[in-house]
Amino acid sequence: MHIKKSKRVQWRYPILIVMILLFYSPFHIKAANEAPERVFTGRPDPDAVLANLDYQDVINSDTWAKDAIWETGALELMKGYGAKRFGLSDMLTVEQALAVAYNMAGREAEAQLAAQELDLKRDAADKKNMAPAMWSDGYLQLAFNDGLITQEEYDDAFSEDQRALGPADFRRGSPATREDMAFYIAKVMEMTPVNAQTHLFNSFVDWQEANPHRIPYIEALLQNRVMNGNNGRFSPKGPVTREQAAQILQNAEPFLFSRLNMEKMKGFIEKITRYEDKTSGREKTVTYVNVRCSDGMLHQFQFSRPYTGTAANELTGNNSSALADGTIVNAGNILYNEAAMREGQLITYIVRGNQVHYVTVVEGQKKTEYKLVKILSTDESAGMVRCDMITEIPFPDIRLLSSEGISRIDPTGKIEELTVSKDASIIIDLVNKTLRDVKPESLMLLTLENGLITRMEKVHTRLLQEEGIVSGTLEEINPVLGYITLYFPDGSGTSPEAGLELSSFRTYSWMRPDRVTVYKNGNAATFEDLKPGDSVFIRLDQDGTVKKISGADNYYPVYGRVRTKGNGLLQLEKQDGTALQLLVPENTPMFHTNRRIYWSDLSEGDNVRILLQTAGNATVIGEITVEKQRLEAKAIYKGQMNYFDSLSRNLVVSGLQQFTNGIWKPSEERGFVKLPLNENYRPEIPKGAQGTVYLAIGENMLGNDTIIRMSIDDQSLQTEISNDTILQARPGQGSLTLMNGDMPLVYDEDSLIIKGGKLLEPNQVKSMDEVTFVAGSLPDGTRKANILWLREPAVDTGLTLLRGRITQIDALSSMTLQSFSQFRNPEWEYVNVPKTLTIDPATTRILDDDGRTDLDVFDDTGTESYKNRTVYVLNQEGKAMLVSTAPYGDIVCTGRIKTLTGLARDSFGHIVSPASSILVSEAMEFNPGTWKWQNKPDTVYTLLPNTVLFKNGIIIDAGLLEVGDRVTVIRAISGNNAFVVIAESY
Repeated sequence: MHIKKSKRVQWRYPILIVMILLFYSPFHIKAANEAPERVFTGRPDPDAVLANLDYQDVINSDTWAKDAIWETGALELMKGYGAKRFGLSDMLTVEQALAVAYNMAGREAEAQLAAQELDLKRDAADKKNMAPAMWSDGYLQLAFNDGLITQEEYDDAFSEDQRALGPADFRRGSPATREDMAFYIAKVMEMTPVNAQTHLFNSFVDWQEANPHRIPYIEALLQNRVMNGNNGRFSPKGPVTREQAAQILQNAEPFLFSRLNMEKMKGFIEKITRYEDKTSGREKTVTYVNVRCSDGMLHQFQFSRPYTGTAANELTGNNSSALADGTIVNAGNILYNEAAMREGQLITYIVRGNQVHYVTVVEGQKKTEYKLVKILSTDESAGMVRCDMITEIPFPDIRLLSSEGISRIDPTGKIEELTVSKDASIIIDLVNKTLRDVKPESLMLLTLENGLITRMEKVHTRLLQEEGIVSGTLEEINPVLGYITLYFPDGSGTSPEAGLELSSFRTYSWMRPDRVTVYKNGNAATFEDLKPGDSVFIRLDQDGTVKKISGADNYYPVYGRVRTKGNGLLQLEKQDGTALQLLVPENTPMFHTNRRIYWSDLSEGDNVRILLQTAGNATVIGEITVEKQRLEAKAIYKGQMNYFDSLSRNLVVSGLQQFTNGIWKPSEERGFVKLPLNENYRPEIPKGAQGTVYLAIGENMLGNDTIIRMSIDDQSLQTEISNDTILQARPGQGSLTLMNGDMPLVYDEDSLIIKGGKLLEPNQVKSMDEVTFVAGSLPDGTRKANILWLREPAVDTGLTLLRGRITQIDALSSMTLQSFSQFRNPEWEYVNVPKTLTIDPATTRILDDDGRTDLDVFDDTGTESYKNRTVYVLNQEGKAMLVSTAPYGDIVCTGRIKTLTGLARDSFGHIVSPASSILVSEAMEFNPGTWKWQNKPDTVYTLLPNTVLFKNGIIIDAGLLEVGDRVTVIRAISGNNAFVVIAESY
């Protein structure tokens, strides 16, 4: 009995261990559960393609184009002659060059159909017996149709006796020149000819040998690195060998892959699994290859090959054969099938549709990385660069990244300092340069070999901008107003247009700060951590709204006053009293009020901010900005312009009115009023100017009221005040598209733009801003905004208005509504579930028929019970902030408070008694039957002791209501008692 029990225990131990491994091994669970993001099968013809690529002349050579020959051959873009021969040094003929160009564009099948159509028209005796000769006819036909060859050249090409053609005639079998090749490829691939800038081609000593009409196409291929020169010569009239043609094809992959539905990717082989499959009736070996792609996704290759043994169907017993489904693998420039792949290999792979067509094993011990960075500074003497690391990419050509790959780029502002090899290749605008030519803020693609930079190539920002990633130097950020302004110090490319565009300011905005993610130097940060001069990347969503900002320390600001200037030298008196002398380069960006200025515009005494960067022993100036203090506007007025006293700098106006809550209110100042201009404000006031003048009033340094901005309107036929939402702001065009407007509203620098009490510039007006504007109708029919009052977004205090019947009260603790309705202006939304709300003795108010009552009596027992009573509740995050027994009302009205009846103040302005009723003008009433608002006359609403009052999301009493407030009033069908008043002001 004891022995039998011992044997059971011996059996249980290994079972228990296996179960523990199965259930508690996280790696095993992850590997088993992770499904591949993409699955690719093999190509159906791997063995045939591999046999066709057995070029003995290539295998036995040391040609530099071997990789290109294998790759273009495996992709069937360029084929050999047969008989195991490629023809390395054979010159490409004109018809072959055309075939290469059309194959690149994926039009091989179209050419074959054209050839068959031509051959069907021939007499039986004239039909071509050799397929290559017949197919060449199709390429020539396409070339004629597309305008690559003329009618005369087409006739020559189809001449029966090619030997009878003269030297100037078009011979289809004659060698194609390099300019022929460039012209054919650029035309067929629909590359844009580069007419304005031929600086690359013109740098070759033999550029004048080319056909002038083909130079723009040659330049296009040079700038896109499809073709190159050698030793200062392009040799436009020279021949193209077949090995050169293969390399040209490989260079053009960024253009042809998208046309051919191909993708090139990079990754590590994580796992290879093989098993035998007999279920299909054909015995085969199935291979699954799991590849971890460079973007982190899991890809899987699925291959199958016929089993070498006897093929017996386990279901039927019949023998059968299977077809291979694999791929071509280049390992060390020797071609194999998929069996050459091993776990742990780093590979690149080209897929077409859902098939793996070609795999290259990355050889060698040298670790090569490709990183996209933004250059922050360079130290030429030390051979160092300081970079904002954007992302690592799998290939040395960013154009091979798909749009999806670019859209996943996620900069965080991580900074690294890297060493540049002394013989590193530095390419800027396709020209070899030195480290001295690398400018801050440049986007560069770095090639690092074992951590050392061996190549740097400038990348144009438009590649990222097209996918919603913009970058630059931080000029200004305002979290409250919701915008960030960047500038780009060095332009892009060589065109004056690009330089002008990227040397200007660009402003991007957001609606809600809590939805913007911020990083600084690789770590999570806040808006306040971002400083002027920081290098930043901004991720925009599909609507162009900011969703993420990542910044890195770059330039640092220095503030001071210009003491002297001359001959490019600027002496600055810093805020701490010390002096700083700087040599200002000629092309240094300078700005004043967001406008580009120049050295001559800079004056002694100007307060400036200079963005500096220290790189080794050198000091780099990013920009110079003449500082303009953000002015705060205490009030906005209008009046009739009488005259301007230029000596005292006083403006005399009459009929002064103040703009408050969207209406004009007469000022307490009667008659003629003399208003001084701020000492820092010097507008150009025309002599004898008349008309309506709009004034922004602020304080000077002594605290006295002064005019800080003004706008004279002497052209408007009539003016209007209106409220709307800005659908689109176009500061460059000076116009706004409004949600409810049928024509644009124009504005300019003379318009008074206010938000949060601050004067804004025109470029700070954003789409989706809510605005109250004062506009004049001009004689030409346009509407000009004299005032744009941008309303601050309402503070979301979380306060919601509920209505329901009380079923239970837990004294001083909670209350429960049987069901409830929530007010969603202008209707009530009914919810048929109970709702329990917390009661806080410190904050909860109870309003009964006689006004505020003690919370102790709010109970569901006794003769004064509140049980079954219908109440209004102001709810904030589950807490009852106010409970009112005001009667049931279902009529919703809106308008503006015109008069507060019963309001009394003492001599100090303190409220003695609050308003007992309100007179509402601009009144409208909502008709739920028609779902329309209907105009109604001015209406008086009586305020009850238990009227629910809240303003701008905060509970108030009647004493805080003001004339001009916009209100929503809830009342009964009959009578004008106000049960709820929701007020807004700005």
